[in-house]
Amino acid sequence: MRRTPHLIAIAFFIICWGCSEGESGDKEAETGKKLEPWETGYLDIHHINTGNGDASFMVFPDGTSLLFDAGILDKEQFEAKYAPLKATATIPNDSLSAAEWIANYIKHCFPSDHKLKIDYALVSHFHSDHYGSLVALAQFIPIGKIIDRGYPKYDFPINLREYLKEDKLFQDYLSFIEERNISTEMLIPGSKEQLLLLNKRNSFPNFHVRNIKTNATIWTGVANDTLNYFTAEDMLSHYDGKYNENPLSLGIKISYGSFDYFTGGDNTGLQGYGLPSWFDVETPMAKVIGKLEVTTLNHHSNRDATNEFFIKNTNPKVVVQQSWCSDHPGQEVYQRLIYKDSTTEERDIFATNMHPETLVTYGPWFRDNYKSLRGHIVVRVYPKGNLFKVFIVDEATLEIKQEYGPYHSKK
Repeated sequence: MRRTPHLIAIAFFIICWGCSEGESGDKEAETGKKLEPWETGYLDIHHINTGNGDASFMVFPDGTSLLFDAGILDKEQFEAKYAPLKATATIPNDSLSAAEWIANYIKHCFPSDHKLKIDYALVSHFHSDHYGSLVALAQFIPIGKIIDRGYPKYDFPINLREYLKEDKLFQDYLSFIEERNISTEMLIPGSKEQLLLLNKRNSFPNFHVRNIKTNATIWTGVANDTLNYFTAEDMLSHYDGKYNENPLSLGIKISYGSFDYFTGGDNTGLQGYGLPSWFDVETPMAKVIGKLEVTTLNHHSNRDATNEFFIKNTNPKVVVQQSWCSDHPGQEVYQRLIYKDSTTEERDIFATNMHPETLVTYGPWFRDNYKSLRGHIVVRVYPKGNLFKVFIVDEATLEIKQEYGPYHSKK
């Protein structure tokens, strides 16, 4: 058969498109292009980069919305206390507060046919870079329900109302939920009936959110059964009457068909070095989380988290590093992420923000293993959960800088 120039050109285009859009393929976005609006059936997960800690906004397949953390950071105070470490300035600039930048971004990506409201706001734990913007954010966008690790008693591992009586941020948070009568609950570990689709639940039977962990209580992987991994006395005795918020963080797993995603605040996983065995909460979590398509890195990729077992057992295709400090990530964590053997996924690593000093310290070999070093990171999962893409969005213009995928979800 005669091959015309026109047919050859079409064939060449199809081949090139397949190469650029295949598994782990990436491409520079067209100038001025913005993310297409959410549609029914999409699961959108937006990792918002304000330079002030964690903030993730999610739109479920039926339009139900969930905010996981909304941080703020006092850069000057942090650097004065932890010098010579450097923190990131507010992004894209300091003309607005972190809460205002989060609110503006949510308004930009919120489904146009749904009433502006955050259905669920989760507080992973009580550190400012995870919940410090929540009260201010509620001035701009109403919140339906808050879920945290302590309501209503706030007594694990110690009476937080008393212990944190001089902590203005925590006291303002308590006043907010109590005086405004905000619907508030503690995350129920093991449950997949607490974070429900609120609009069209029956239309997406292959979607659910499983609560993995709250405080020291972790799902066992069997029905709704849980185990108490350590006691309040264990923690208080180790810290001489004080305690550590990080290992108490919430953890949730979102599943949509074959797609699985985990996020877990500042949960820790370091073993040895004089630490108690219970400091490693990642290992019991990873045993029940199983294979993931996407995970955020616990504790901003700090060196006391993302241990070898967590990475090996979850084996994520895509890793999201929500970082804001010059010691993020720990070099050991990075080494574990890029290690490959016959069972390891070809892993793509994305950072919301990499501090310039980190790149100077680690060198070009470090930079070369990241797909992106700065920007909002959007994971869009398409209907039924079989395919997903990753978009890097410029914080100032909200234009797409890069696009990766499509990736194929695996069970």
